[in-house]
Formats: sequence, C-alpha cells, structure tokens
Amino acid sequence: MCLLIPEVAYSQEVYKLRNYHNSEKTRVVLDTESKPDFSTALSKDKSVMSVRIRNIDNLSKAPQGGKFKPQSCLSSVAKKTDGRDVRYIFSLKSCETPKTFILAPSKDSKNYRLVIDFPHGKAVSSLSSDNKAQIKSVETRGAPVNAAKTSGVDTSKSLAAQERDLFIQYSVAGKDGFRTMTPANAAIYNQKLKELRENYKKAQLEQDDALAADRQSSAVKKSSSSRIEVEEEVADTSAPPVPVNATPVARPFIIAIDAGHGGKDPGAIGKRGVREKNVTLAISKALVSYINSNKSFRGTLIRSSDIFIDLDRRSEIARKRKADLLISIHADSVASGSSTARGASVLVLSENRAERENGKILKNHKQTQLIGGAGEVMDQSVGNPYLATAILDMSSTNSRSEGNLLAKEILRSLGSFTHLRKSQPISASLAVLKSPDIPSLLIETGYLSNRYEEIQLNQPNYQKQIAYHIYLGIKSYYEKYPAQKIKSRQESYARTKKMGGKRSITVKKGESLSIIANRYGTTVSEIKKLNSLKKDTLSVGQVLYLP
Repeated sequence: MCLLIPEVAYSQEVYKLRNYHNSEKTRVVLDTESKPDFSTALSKDKSVMSVRIRNIDNLSKAPQGGKFKPQSCLSSVAKKTDGRDVRYIFSLKSCETPKTFILAPSKDSKNYRLVIDFPHGKAVSSLSSDNKAQIKSVETRGAPVNAAKTSGVDTSKSLAAQERDLFIQYSVAGKDGFRTMTPANAAIYNQKLKELRENYKKAQLEQDDALAADRQSSAVKKSSSSRIEVEEEVADTSAPPVPVNATPVARPFIIAIDAGHGGKDPGAIGKRGVREKNVTLAISKALVSYINSNKSFRGTLIRSSDIFIDLDRRSEIARKRKADLLISIHADSVASGSSTARGASVLVLSENRAERENGKILKNHKQTQLIGGAGEVMDQSVGNPYLATAILDMSSTNSRSEGNLLAKEILRSLGSFTHLRKSQPISASLAVLKSPDIPSLLIETGYLSNRYEEIQLNQPNYQKQIAYHIYLGIKSYYEKYPAQKIKSRQESYARTKKMGGKRSITVKKGESLSIIANRYGTTVSEIKKLNSLKKDTLSVGQVLYLP
C-alpha cells in the first residue's frame, strides 16, 4: 500500500457518505463536522483504496459502507474502526488514480466535505446501456478486493440479480409477457448458470481472504523480519508569507537561534533517512529570516552550516553575541522505533538543573562571563559568597520566568498550525538551556520516528511554516509583555546594582536572624528574601545585607 495525503485537524464527527457518477468518474463525498484529519492509501495495483479519518467522536454512528451501480468503477465500500479512527475501504474495478480534496463549508452547507474522485478507466467508460449487465466481461487487471481475480464475477451485485440478467440474456419476451428459450439457448444458459454459481462462491471466498489479509496488515508485527514497509506520499504544505528584511532599530532585541546537532552528530535519523541536523538547520535559517523581518528584532545563527559545535559552546556563543534570547531547534525521536508519537513541544530548564549550574558558576568563578550586569556586581562581591549566590539566583529566576512565558506563546502559535505533543512547557535538564543570564528554550518541532512527520519535516514549506509560527509566538510574547523583553538584561542589572549599595553586617557569635531583625527594625522574612536564605541558621562571620 502507498499512503498518499494527510491533513491536520481535531476531533470531529462524520455525518454522511454520498456517491455520484457519470461517464467519466465516480465521486464520493464524506460530510464532516470540522476539517478532517485524514490519510488515504492506494494499493499498487489500484484495486483497493483506504481512507482513514482520525479522532472521530461518533464512531458507532458514522455512516456504514455501501455498494455502487454497475456503471461505476467502484464495487463497494466497507467501514472499519481502529481505536478512535474510522476507515472506509473502497474496492476498485478499473479506476484511474483517485484525487482527494476538501471543500470548506458554504452558504448551503455548514459541514466540511472530504471529496474523492475516482476517474473511470476505459473499460468502464466505454460501457453502453445495452451491456451494463455484462460488466464482468470488461474487468481490468487490477481486480478489486471483493471481486474474484480468477472467477470474473462482481460480488457487489447479488447472485440472484446476476442469475436474472443471465436468464434475460438467453431468453426472448413474447407478446404475452412470458420469456422463452430455444433448446440451444437453454443448454448454454444451464451451463452458464452452473459456472456463475460456482464462480460467485469462489469470489466470495477470495473476498473474505482479502479482507482478512487487510486486517492482518494493519496489525503487522514490530519485528523487522515480518514488517511490511509502507511508503507514504504526503501532500506538500502551503508556503507561509515571504519574509522581507527590515532595518533594525538602534537597540534591537537579539535572538540567537541554535540549529541542533550538526557535522559528525546527525541527531535523529528517520526511517527514510531524513537527518535531524539538516531539518534543524533549514528551520533555523528560515526562523532568522522571519526574525530579521521585524525591526525590533535581530537574529543570529549559532551555526549556519553543517558543522559540529559542543553543547557548552552554544550558550557561550550566544553570550558573546549579547543575545537576549536563545532558542535551540530540534526534532524528536522515539528510541523504540514506535511511529505513534508525534507533535511539537517546547522545553525549558528545570529548577534543579538551574541550581546545579549556578553552583558550578560560583565554584569555578565564571561570573564575570555573565551578561546583563549580574556578572559585574557579583565580581564586586568578593568575600561575600551569600551576595553572589543571591544575585545569581535572581538572574536565573528572571531568565527562567521569561522563558516559561515565551514558551507558552510559542506553543499557542505552533498549536494553530500543527499537532502539539504537550500544550504546556516541559521542564528538562538540558545543557543548552543552562545559561542563568539568557532565557533559553528548546523546541522539538516533531518526531522523525513518525512516518508522517518525517515526510513533513523534510518539506521546505513545512519547515518554513514551523519557523513562521515560532516567530509569531516570539512576536506575540513581546507585544503582550513589553516590559519582559528587557528583564533579564536591564532589570536584573538594576536590582543587583541596588543590592550592591545596601548596608551589610557581619554575623557575630550568639546572633540569630530574629535578634538581628529586632535590632535593625526589620523582619526575618525580609532578611532571608534579600539574602536568598533558605534556612534560619547563620554562621559566624557571615555577611548579611539589610533591607
């Protein structure tokens, strides 16, 4: 089977299944509540076509299959259910390659319509009204599932009806309305009748075997030795608006885009050989183009070619370029090889990982590398590790807060275009997100282990649409939270500078937080908050800053 056309949508109901035909084609129309999420499959010999509609709310009430008139190139359609999906399996006699499209609601109908046109082959279109009953004699090589390939019998028509047609063929109607046969025709008729009954029974057995094989193929085992490979052809995505480079303002908001993996590190590799490093670079380049179309933004690529960059260096490069934001682009994969996982997600740094990374910065005295003013004030706090910890914690909290809000806006935007794996940001312990001074996000744009998303992620227009919707999320965030865009750089700096001017005391033997608070007219909670203390215990010689 070769899969053809997927679309994107949500849960829905299927209301009607209608069909029409003329001398050129048979048209099947499925009425749905919303834009259908569907895919189609056509066997290589064009004898069977399957239409799968996903996430159906009315599975039991969805229309059943049916039959078609003899002059159609379709024999029948059967309804099957699979989880929350419904499949309509069409048996073709001599159809050309079907064409599928969606019609949006009109003034005459509130429903979406999934339309499938089955062009008639020469064998069907050449039939006249005089020989429609002889349709079995013009079957093509691509015999349908429910018609025997050796018997030449069309089981979409009842045996009784075919026996009647055969009787009419070899008999003549008299003036009294009764039909009679000559002895010669009667002998031929009896022989043909016997063959018809035998072949019809044979055809029904073949139909049952074909349907059983179809059910077995849908539940094929996972082992590679018995796996039936399915090739899909996914319809190309429409292109988003073309970005036009804009002249930036005097102080644009700098956004660093990191294309995941690269060089010797290909990242995930799909079953068709699509490499994550190529997908992420294409999306990243498109994203920078959209960012640079906004005069308030300026984008910069961490890598602009197929090269490998160490994870630790990626945030360092963003810091050297004075980035206000770091976004890392990736494509997900499931190690087990399962193709059911799908959808985009956005990851942010977990609190535990943030605390560990802050500890490393203080231990290794790397605070001077930080941007946003925090590094400068921390460097002036020599001899007071508590102040340095408070400043770093403040900067890190600001960055993670900004990152979470931004992640939610990007998810909303991506969700309007593609399926989301998770609708909320996911906390994760990832090296590329560890910068306490730069809000950082990692976007998983889809699953290369998913057979549909691998094809989509390899399409230029789909890559551009992903980039465009990420950009719309960034734009929406800074329009919604205009004050947030300078928080991690300027507000942190102002707060840390203010702390640098606070009066301080050195803890002496016998002193406690409550004693110090009473002495200086403040509270224990205010002192703990200012100095980022998590416990009430103090050490002799410890420097405390007072409100």
